[in-house]
Amino acid sequence: MLIFDSGVGGLSILENIKNNFPKINYIYLLDNEGFPYGEKKESFIIQRSINIINTIQKLYPINIVIIACNTASTISLSILKKHFDIPIIGVLPSLTKAKKITKNNIIGFIATKATIKSVYTQNILSKYIHYEKIKVIATNKLAEIAEKKIKKLPISNLELKKVFNSWIISISQPDTIYLGCTHFTFLKNEIQNIFKKPINFVETHDKVTRMVKKFFLNNKYNQKIKKNIFLYSKNNIEPNQLFWILKKYQFRYIKLINLD
Repeated sequence: MLIFDSGVGGLSILENIKNNFPKINYIYLLDNEGFPYGEKKESFIIQRSINIINTIQKLYPINIVIIACNTASTISLSILKKHFDIPIIGVLPSLTKAKKITKNNIIGFIATKATIKSVYTQNILSKYIHYEKIKVIATNKLAEIAEKKIKKLPISNLELKKVFNSWIISISQPDTIYLGCTHFTFLKNEIQNIFKKPINFVETHDKVTRMVKKFFLNNKYNQKIKKNIFLYSKNNIEPNQLFWILKKYQFRYIKLINLD
């Protein structure tokens, strides 16, 4: 199994999979050379995703790919499925659950600028425009803040408040927020603290896990990767920032990889 993201936000997807399938081995590719995908052109994201899968396929016997990034999923998933003959699962926005649990019919949707701009997301939002009130924030800043927290660097509460300011000062605050970036999962406590009322957070992690479960049940958990591998694309990582990640997710091998 290959799991990739431009940052370590995809670890939220990995953690959900690992909790459900503790015996499955995986490769996590941190494409830090391309971080953040949310600021890149669609053409770059598509070609980058193709390069990643092509490169890993030549090196390792992967049989399934998880795009652990909403931006890359909304932009490239349909193209990648046509390009490759192995199962590829993406993290795609869905407001179905948010619609069911909101009490005031005000849903917040926050994601990177590229995710919000994508045709897939625009189609999703247009379906709900006449039913609930959808408040949208397109920001790349939150992924940067989450990246700092994951690496155990100090983060600014003021920066968080600036991101959510339009919702904080509004008299019609959302009671349900869809987190449209895998990085944002790591900031749920911090986000909740800047709102006075309880917030329902919605993600699509469980849906990804169900799809992974279906794949492995159909393939009888046939694993070709014998150890957990951590790959990264740019040599600008401080070892002490990675130590807890390597330990928690039981990575036995770490390597710099060239994706160009």
